[in-house]
Amino acid sequence: MDCPKCQAAVSQRARFCDQCGTNLVNNAEFLHQKALDHYHRGLIDEAVTLWDQSVSLDPGFSKGFYYKGLALYDRGELQAAVDSFKTALAGEKEPFRVYFKLGLAQYGLGDLAGSIESFQKAIEINPGSAETHYRLGLSFLRRSDLDLALQALEGAIRINPEYTRALYTIGMVLSQKGEYQQAISQFRKVEEISPSYTAARFELGMALYREGTLTEAIEQFEKAVECSARFAPGHYMLGETFRKLGRFSEAISAYDELLRLNPKDVDAWVRLGECNLQLDFLDAAREAIGRALVINPEHREAQYLSKHLGEIQTPHKPGF
Repeated sequence: MDCPKCQAAVSQRARFCDQCGTNLVNNAEFLHQKALDHYHRGLIDEAVTLWDQSVSLDPGFSKGFYYKGLALYDRGELQAAVDSFKTALAGEKEPFRVYFKLGLAQYGLGDLAGSIESFQKAIEINPGSAETHYRLGLSFLRRSDLDLALQALEGAIRINPEYTRALYTIGMVLSQKGEYQQAISQFRKVEEISPSYTAARFELGMALYREGTLTEAIEQFEKAVECSARFAPGHYMLGETFRKLGRFSEAISAYDELLRLNPKDVDAWVRLGECNLQLDFLDAAREAIGRALVINPEHREAQYLSKHLGEIQTPHKPGF
């Protein structure tokens, strides 16, 4: 470590600088350096204690409040982090990073108006930050302001045309707006840039499914589970798409794979029962519906199918 006054090398445990005599114990900058060392070693609690000491010695030490806010954010104390970042702003000459981190903490607290304001101020200072435009878009999206979300996300793409998270989220916004063809175009861009982006492949499949392009939707769901074999939504939607096409045996295989991953998925058991019923595999259908009712006895579709299966097995009386 260095002495804050003369930059001579000093021990972390030193009380005074041997070169210039600076009292290190009561020096906010030296305590900050010690806190940073603890922080980078994962000693968050010790770092916060040192930053508390540094800002108590110098209440205008904005750098100390900023880094204390980072540590509190990492510790999950978001309101305390917000308070620390706001105090840091009072004396910060270059506040971009403070506004950005403040916006993240406010977003985590659900204070969307606050996060939007903070990200907008950060963009005023640094309009070339694609990440800040992206975060602003997420805040608008969480508030269901889809048009404003789209504007912010497109701002991120203008800065970085291959920003896959922003492209993906634009696709999600367009899907919510019901503009499936445009959403498909966005997800295809993500697919081209990052073929292993499982969520983007899945959402591309969903947009194709909603458009009725079922064969291509199957291709995307299959690629999604190839990239991530434990991606349960991909297996479920494979089952749904095969079922919609009347390909019940393939749907059964997809639901079986899902249920190996999550045996408590009641909807998958119900769909499995329906497909077995379509193929006249009545015993398998009863077993699947029975499993669904064990998980959720109030499931209406399972109750209906159970009653229907009971009527199928009831022998007719003579004369009927």
